[in-house]
Amino acid sequence: MTQKQISISIWFEEEKKHKTFIAPRTNAKTLYEAFELDEKATEAENAKELVKSMDERIKFIVRVFQNQFTFDQFREGFQSFEIANAVRKVMLEIMGIKVAETQEEKDFLPDMKA
Repeated sequence: MTQKQISISIWFEEEKKHKTFIAPRTNAKTLYEAFELDEKATEAENAKELVKSMDERIKFIVRVFQNQFTFDQFREGFQSFEIANAVRKVMLEIMGIKVAETQEEKDFLPDMKA
């Protein structure tokens, strides 16, 4: 079976260019951790929990890509409206779910409870 490549393109401001990174082979342990982090993200009920969940998933992605880039490089490499989709795309790819390129972007912030 051919290994599916998980890749991400990150903007580096100081170099004024995108760099593309390919994750090494992922295993079932990585899959399980992705499912757990994804479940936590769906349970977030306020902005503080959303930020914590996003940070946890970004740290996980950095580890999956074996530190080819840093946490800060990831956060700085996307515009504010892009980062949630970038995180979601990588998480879904780890879980074996293909993301349609034409998928309409959804707001990553759910309706907050008053």
